Amino acid sequence: MRTARPTPGAVMTPEDVRHDLHHSPVPDDAFCGRGPELAALRQDFTDASAGTPRLVLLEGPGGIGKTALVRRFLDSLPDPCVLHASGEENESALPCGVLAQLVGQSPLPVPETLAGLVRVPQSLHANLPPLAAGFGLLDLLSEVQSKGPVVLVVDDAHWSDPESLNALTLALRRLRHDRVLAIVAVRDPHVPELPDGLRRLLTDPRTRRLALDGLSPDELAALSDRLGVARLPHSASLRLHGHTHGNPLHARALLDQVPPDVLLDVTTPLPAPRSYAMLVLAGLAGCGAQTQRLVQAVSVLGLSCRPHAAARLARVAQPLPALERAVKAGLLRESPAGSSAPVIAFPHPLVHAAVYQDIGPAQRAALHTRAAALVDDEYSKLRHRVLAATGPDEELAAALAECARREAATGQWAVAGTHLRHASRVATSSLERDRLAVEAVEALLLDGRVQEAAELATGLPECAAPALRGYIRGYVARVQGRTQAAWTLLVDAWEQCDRERDPSLAARAAEQLSYAAVMCGRAAVAAQWAERAQRLSTAQGPSRMLRFNHLIALGLSGRAKEGIALAADLPDPMIVPLKSIDLLLARGELRLWSDDLHGARHDLLGAVANCRTTTVPLRLLSASALAQTLHRLGEWDEALIHAESSASIADDADQWWLKPVTHGVAAQLLAARGAWDRAAEHLRTAAEVPGGDETPLAYAYGVCAQGHFADARGEPHAVVEALRPLLAFAEQDGVNEPGVVDWQPLLVDALTKVGEFDEAEALLGPYEERARARGRHSVLAAAARVRGNLSAALRDTQRAQAAYARAQDHAAQVPLPFGQARVALDHGSFLRRIGRRSLAIAQLQAAHTTMTRLGALPYQALCERELNACGRASPPRPAEEQAPDGTGDPLEGALTPQELAVAQLAAQGLTNRQIATALALSVKTIEYHLGHTYAKLGITSRIGLVRRLGPPEASSPPPSAG
Repeated sequence: MRTARPTPGAVMTPEDVRHDLHHSPVPDDAFCGRGPELAALRQDFTDASAGTPRLVLLEGPGGIGKTALVRRFLDSLPDPCVLHASGEENESALPCGVLAQLVGQSPLPVPETLAGLVRVPQSLHANLPPLAAGFGLLDLLSEVQSKGPVVLVVDDAHWSDPESLNALTLALRRLRHDRVLAIVAVRDPHVPELPDGLRRLLTDPRTRRLALDGLSPDELAALSDRLGVARLPHSASLRLHGHTHGNPLHARALLDQVPPDVLLDVTTPLPAPRSYAMLVLAGLAGCGAQTQRLVQAVSVLGLSCRPHAAARLARVAQPLPALERAVKAGLLRESPAGSSAPVIAFPHPLVHAAVYQDIGPAQRAALHTRAAALVDDEYSKLRHRVLAATGPDEELAAALAECARREAATGQWAVAGTHLRHASRVATSSLERDRLAVEAVEALLLDGRVQEAAELATGLPECAAPALRGYIRGYVARVQGRTQAAWTLLVDAWEQCDRERDPSLAARAAEQLSYAAVMCGRAAVAAQWAERAQRLSTAQGPSRMLRFNHLIALGLSGRAKEGIALAADLPDPMIVPLKSIDLLLARGELRLWSDDLHGARHDLLGAVANCRTTTVPLRLLSASALAQTLHRLGEWDEALIHAESSASIADDADQWWLKPVTHGVAAQLLAARGAWDRAAEHLRTAAEVPGGDETPLAYAYGVCAQGHFADARGEPHAVVEALRPLLAFAEQDGVNEPGVVDWQPLLVDALTKVGEFDEAEALLGPYEERARARGRHSVLAAAARVRGNLSAALRDTQRAQAAYARAQDHAAQVPLPFGQARVALDHGSFLRRIGRRSLAIAQLQAAHTTMTRLGALPYQALCERELNACGRASPPRPAEEQAPDGTGDPLEGALTPQELAVAQLAAQGLTNRQIATALALSVKTIEYHLGHTYAKLGITSRIGLVRRLGPPEASSPPPSAG
């Protein structure tokens, strides 16, 4: 029924292109996303199979994937009975054409009413009376149901003939207890081509409407992988999403047609797909010369611009008639009437790309040169100068580099990276070109664009200075988690560097060696390299990550007090300047490890609230450290929000070296609450990173989270299996530092439960010695608790009792609800086993209350089991702690976890923007949550929040400076 396609080599008309644009087949292995839509269709098929007919409206623009979604859904059904038809733009005048397609697919004899559709030419189909066609389709559906549920699909219904649509409407209206799922796919149900009756049916509230949007950036990255293109990094998939609006057809075309290096280079403009560009250019060719010049001028200025700017650039004396013609042709759109500053814009980025790429190189350079003279702001002027450049330009390279360094000083790493890449391309000497390229790689890495940075570093020529080339490749390897390779490259760069003539490069190599040493578990060495880097740093001062790493290295090597003292002079955390955020974050981490949890919380809230323009590593480290602090303080809802936020940042920014930390923290929180599936997902991501030989400290975080997962499930053998590999790194700095990862008590407890008493003792003794040397109460409490469990297993009742008493004394010195409850639970279990039931019940009830408040369901169940063994049911929660439903905290019962997290931050004095930064949400979302919170709590201002939640420091003393 479809017209023949042109033979290869034939000239394609716009009509040919339009057909191909909307009927390109989607390979099965290229399908991505659409999980909720597939689930909805499967549910409707289940309902239809049970005798409840369902109608689904599938709507979305051309190429969005309506046909692909239907095909994937049908492929998932076991031997379905399908009647499928699709409209054609050039066949919409053929009467009953779509109905004939449906009838022709019937597995049973066709009702006599419709038999003529398969026997006579289509030109005679008009003789079929409308009512007869509709009832004939209804009869056909009734007959076919005898073989099983029927899926009736009409694709591109807006191009179907009216006779078929009227018959379809009549049949669909009369389905009552039929086993039929009908799917009607259209671009827009309000197009005039649809009969009014069908439109009312499709927009009825009982019809399921599935409006397809574009694929997300992550789904586009997955699509690139499935099409055999290297998986796009987040920045490249984000650009492809913005360029195509996620339209799968256009995205697939670009992934097929554009070279990989252009896809990865976000500074290079993406073209339009060839078929799409032909349609756009055919429309442009039908306009007059002045309209063509105006549209081309707009494309040079960007996606949008002011009309007078386009007119000046195009040198069009009377722009309004030309603009009117462009708008009518669908090439441009103008801002609504009455706008204070009128703007003209392209209706889609692909239209812009088609027009811009069609301008010849000489004309394009001339237009950009004129545009640079017309615009006022520096960024736009530089952009036009770059696009007009035809070769090396020393003055332009210098201007770009100067602008990039100013942007970098304010944390605008994305802009800095773009300018530096352009500067490298127009630099006049090879040495300057290489230096600018290295600076661009640094900016890209600090912006979290690791794959782009790696591509640029790999492209550095072999003739580049060995120290420069080794330094930047070592830096990239370090961020990718290849620490051993990074160390070798960076040491070589350090040795080849002329520290007298180029102290800046030497300082940067020493800085990276400091980071690599921390990751290798050599904190004392890391501190030495950091001090060398600081001595060599130029007048611009050390980078923001260097000072952070120096303090962290001190903390990991047992010198936390020294590190805290170096950051003692900071102002209040909420007003710390951007240049000192690294010191604030480091101090917060050291306070966390040193048991100053309220001080850590204060510092880290300030770091998270003010780190919007800092480097990506600092942003995710701030969120992860705050999550760990809140976890220890018992504020688990808010802790989980920050933990999952930092994990998502690590994923989006390809920060492989930190994934075990961020995902491990999130998994530990979720496991303690019994959220097994979500915890397991984080553990899988953490395990994707190379093993402990490369990054022992990060590896320890991920492995320790596996141990906590198994512990929460009551599987001591799995705990031992997960944590035993850490014994090989027990002497590494950080891995063995009490208060950092603390995997030893977990492993000792599991070894005790499986009867490996000698191994447990061999591990616990050195840990206790190190804990006593540090004097950290949380660590001493955990060590004493597992000592009590080990002594109890060895039937040394006296030593066990003494150990539990020490554990409770130490736990009482730190605001550590979960740790205190673990001590009470283990002590209560011990007391029950030796027959001291009344004392046991008191301990177990205290533990149960805390576990219930935290939502630690696996451990709450342990408390209840022990209480039941004592002959005492678990107690109800006190009335003053109960929500309206009697199940929890009064605010927790009234507010969702995210509303509660927002309310707590607002009560602490953070602005809406600071809360948005802290929780990785939009300001509008924060306003929405606060509005709901005020309504639920019956208050009208933040003063009311403070009264309900308590002042920021009501429960804790102000943090000390040291």
